Amino acid sequence: MTAKLAIISGYLGSGKSTLVNRLLGGVLPGRTAVVVNDFGSINIDADLISSADEDTIELTNGCICCQINDDASRVMSKLAERADLDNVLCEVSGVGDPRQIAQWRTFPGFTRGPLVVCADATALPRLLKNEYVGDTVSRQLARAETVLITKTDVALPRDISKTEEACRRAAPNALIFIQESTDPGKTALEVFGPAQNDASARYTDESPKQNKGAEALAHQTRHASVTVDLPKPLDIDVLVSFLSSQSALLMRAKGIALDKAGSWQEVQLAGRQVTVRPHGSQKRRPESSAMVMIAAGPNAEGIVHEAEAELKQLNR
Repeated sequence: MTAKLAIISGYLGSGKSTLVNRLLGGVLPGRTAVVVNDFGSINIDADLISSADEDTIELTNGCICCQINDDASRVMSKLAERADLDNVLCEVSGVGDPRQIAQWRTFPGFTRGPLVVCADATALPRLLKNEYVGDTVSRQLARAETVLITKTDVALPRDISKTEEACRRAAPNALIFIQESTDPGKTALEVFGPAQNDASARYTDESPKQNKGAEALAHQTRHASVTVDLPKPLDIDVLVSFLSSQSALLMRAKGIALDKAGSWQEVQLAGRQVTVRPHGSQKRRPESSAMVMIAAGPNAEGIVHEAEAELKQLNR
């Protein structure tokens, strides 16, 4: 048996990890493996974990989650050798080129699944016009075989319409799905259902781009990130207020913080909106409390380091 390999891409905060969580929760039939950049990016309930080692988590529903550290080829080769998987999902970095990992779809042991790009209905038109990240977002959409318009439950109808128009311009050959706000799982199943075979079949050229090194350098110079350890419990309202004050400067922020009551909270900044929810693995204590912050533009380094200094001051 060969596993169907699908790629999930999209800019920072576009809803990739939310989609992965949904698919891991049983939307896809059969056994699924998910490849992610970091286990911390997905919210796995401790009750679902049957075992875990350095880079693999086995879930009680038969699914597994693998983390790419330095050697993506080692992880992908191991998955290709397995005969017990029906699906493999690869979540690409928020500033990465999805076509690079998509080349694995022709590797022996895999069959071709869709290359899906998530598009945030609350932010995409604005991001496409951004001087520093617009080309990255546009390039990701140009690679898409399927576009999933996300966050429709919090976006205004006119924003959803503008996002769809922008996606059709940027990805004219892609299938476009608008996430059903009341039943996102149904939309996810449609995205990864039979229609995706027609979309992925249109794309046959998956050779690496000649300017790959230049593209990687451009991403590095336009984006900067910092991880801030939070050794002391935080007033979550204060943290939310701080991130809100940074929402026009930071492209993305995400972390797990221990609140004053002793509970772990996931705090995110995406699309200039700050959200908080209890950490799904309350029974499995996180290794640390920290916040990752990402900025873009010529002053990205300065922005993240100023934010770092202010956040450290709040956690003194």
